[in-house]
Amino acid sequence: MYDASGVRLHAGRQAELLNQIVCELPPEHPVSNCRPLRDSLGHTPLQVAAGAILGCIVAFLMRSSS
Repeated sequence: MYDASGVRLHAGRQAELLNQIVCELPPEHPVSNCRPLRDSLGHTPLQVAAGAILGCIVAFLMRSSS
């Protein structure tokens, strides 16, 4: 959960900013021909919380059905 909401989310935000910088470079610049970085890496805190709650519910239902 820490990785999904912290490290990966911030890496995605940095990738988004780097993509904007590369788009502003002149076409003759060697970096302007590179493919864009993936910027959808992490999850928002709300998505992480929803996943944790869903995981707890599924675990409870699996425990109850046995």
